[in-house]
Amino acid sequence: MIQSYREIELSQIKPSPFNPRKSFSGPKFDELVASIKEKGVIEPIVVRSKNGAFEIVAGERRFRALSQISRENGNGDSLIPAVIRELDDDQAFEVQTIENLVREDLTELEEARCFQAYLERRKGVVALEGLAERTGVNPRYIRRRVAVLALPESVLEAWETGAVVYGHLEQLLRLNDDKEKTSLFEMVRDRNLTVKHLREEINEMSPELSTALFDLSECLTCVENSDVQKNLFGDLGGEKLCLNRKCFKQKQNNWLLANWKKYGKKYGTNGFRFMEDVWNEYNYIWSKAGSECKVCNNFVSLVELNGKPRVKTACIGDNKCFNKQSRTEKASRNNNHSQGAASQPDEPASPDWHGTYFRERFFRERIPVGFESTDLDGLEVKKLILAALLKSNRELFEWFSRNYAKREEKVERGLCCFLSAEEMLEFVLSMKPDQLRATLKDAAVQVVLQRDFSPIGRRIVGEKLLGLNLAKEWVLDEEYLNKKTKAEILKLGEEFGVFADKKAKVFLFEKLLKKRGEFKTCKKSELVRVFIESGVDLAGKVPAEILSQKWSWHGAI
Repeated sequence: MIQSYREIELSQIKPSPFNPRKSFSGPKFDELVASIKEKGVIEPIVVRSKNGAFEIVAGERRFRALSQISRENGNGDSLIPAVIRELDDDQAFEVQTIENLVREDLTELEEARCFQAYLERRKGVVALEGLAERTGVNPRYIRRRVAVLALPESVLEAWETGAVVYGHLEQLLRLNDDKEKTSLFEMVRDRNLTVKHLREEINEMSPELSTALFDLSECLTCVENSDVQKNLFGDLGGEKLCLNRKCFKQKQNNWLLANWKKYGKKYGTNGFRFMEDVWNEYNYIWSKAGSECKVCNNFVSLVELNGKPRVKTACIGDNKCFNKQSRTEKASRNNNHSQGAASQPDEPASPDWHGTYFRERFFRERIPVGFESTDLDGLEVKKLILAALLKSNRELFEWFSRNYAKREEKVERGLCCFLSAEEMLEFVLSMKPDQLRATLKDAAVQVVLQRDFSPIGRRIVGEKLLGLNLAKEWVLDEEYLNKKTKAEILKLGEEFGVFADKKAKVFLFEKLLKKRGEFKTCKKSELVRVFIESGVDLAGKVPAEILSQKWSWHGAI
């Protein structure tokens, strides 16, 4: 390769449009500017001659740093040392890509895009193997990094800024639907979900394959089968799930349509709807359906995604029609009752709501009186408190059903169809004292841990009620460090004396094979290892952002 060396005026140089590096600002760039101000450009940039000018092949950050210094000092057209190589487009691309990848200050997104650009230009398995060999990077690592670039741009921007980590992106890749990806990403961003919590959310919304009514032969090798995904994302735990809820629902729907005449015969309805598609847009049919209802297509069963009924008989038609039919049926019953009364004159006819009305009036009047003489610390009051808490909090109700009162029959996970409100009350009233106390405590914990319980409220409970000491007990961990930039981790290391610790210095030299004390030469992942694996005591090293939450009792919970 023919090359020469000379100093070139900045005005004669232009950046390359193929440079995958897009970030030319931030703490690391400021450090480079300061270094060049003090020592000048020590390492020459690499350029090639193109269209009467010089195009940068390697060293654009040095070029931009010197350009900034020249503007600030008003020095005019400064000179920069450069190696001039004779390279065609392919050769320049090759040098530029590899040079960027072996450097340590590329962001994760820039690295992934660099991989992608190389593979798209070179193409084929040979390109992947060649890139892995030249950079020392595992081919699987390269494939997985390129794969996340298919995610929405908003997700990639959050990755670039450190709002999410790579693990979040891998979990989102498990899904096929872009709307679901975006929705879950917003949940991660708004609720600050960890990778573990995101995985649990995805698993929770994904139907179990064991609940499928249709033939599963096509699903066994599908990439959206969680059992198949283990090869890509590791052991995801739990039941085998379908990560394409839309596809699962369609197949379940098709099977039910084809088999409802036999499958739904026991319910006597004319069809079905998925409960999640109607929610409150229906009317219960408590008693036997009228003659007109029985032949109406709006007389249906409401089923969960697993095909099991949530509401066995319901009307999804117009409210006016439903109310008209209800009045007609009621009038018919009253008429029949009146006719019966004619042959039995001693038995007065009365509307069928009387029993309910006067029974309800009795209990509404007498229950408050009955509790006046009840011990406030007694078992009955505690049972009522637990029942009221479960009745008023749907998420807690579902937790209770799953963990304390799960029926024997297999039902779809995470739905509140385990118990009716009446069954829940019966279960609570049958609890023994020890079981009741333990359940009340667990229920209180669950409420405090719920997402809509405010962070400030949780801190109040932890510190004021349970005596937790954030400043002493919080410990820097890998997840926290992975959310930080390299510059932020370096700052933490200096602030808390981690890099001054003998254990960190030994780890840097003996494990990471770096020069003594040269922590700045480490990649971000290596700095995380210094914190986590070197054995440095991290107790009491709590960043200000952890402790600085503003206190406010108003609206705390």
